[in-house]
Amino acid sequence: MYDKRIPKYLVKIVNGDAINFATFLTFLPESLREDVKHNATVKPQKGGLSLVEIPCVQLNEQLSQLTIEPNNRVEATTLGDSHKVNTSTSYLLAYHELSNSIHPEIIVINKDAINCKFKQKQHVIIVENSELFFAKEVMLNKLNLIFGLNLSLENTDLLYGSGNQVTNKLNKEFLSQYESTLCFFDYDLGGIKIFKALKNMLGEKAKFLEPTSDNLKKYFIKRPETEALYLKALSNAEELGLMSLHSLLLSETAFMEQEAILAFE
Repeated sequence: MYDKRIPKYLVKIVNGDAINFATFLTFLPESLREDVKHNATVKPQKGGLSLVEIPCVQLNEQLSQLTIEPNNRVEATTLGDSHKVNTSTSYLLAYHELSNSIHPEIIVINKDAINCKFKQKQHVIIVENSELFFAKEVMLNKLNLIFGLNLSLENTDLLYGSGNQVTNKLNKEFLSQYESTLCFFDYDLGGIKIFKALKNMLGEKAKFLEPTSDNLKKYFIKRPETEALYLKALSNAEELGLMSLHSLLLSETAFMEQEAILAFE
């Protein structure tokens, strides 16, 4: 089972650098985890780190196999986890100026071609949630009202992000053809992380639609599952310069789901 984090830990072990041994074990297949745990020599260091030696030659050979990245999902399946490898094809759902039914356009993308049947606008907005996507007219009107925008399918394409699907690296060339990409995601750690991935992909073209006033404050009612998730959302918002969102997260100690805008009046 390939995991790109495993080679980094193995390099540190070989170089005599301290690692978080407990974390390293969680990345290993169950079939190897106990063997490594019982055969490794572990010398605790400061900060919860340890110097680790694995003297067993056979065990090291098995670990080295985990550093070989599968070429495709079929090969990954034979190794135990196809989800560690991107698909060979990506797809996006879109509404655009010529959309005249509830059925969205399907953009199919692979390494060889972008199959798109409509002419892209200069701007696009991506929503994470299907409820908003399919309520396109209402959703755009609400965003215009809340944020003082002038969005319509006449000037902006609309894409369904489907969670992390939109961050598939195959989508980069298609998304890069837009001059600006406006991201309206849940105001929580998940939404912030999706934006961070798109910003890494598209640079300054990616913009996060964050609250510009307190008019959404009452919708910040979803309590974080753990304090760690909440603190991570705060730090990520600050890291990305989303200070309006950071301020609301800090004052309300809660998240907001994007569908809440449908109740805005």
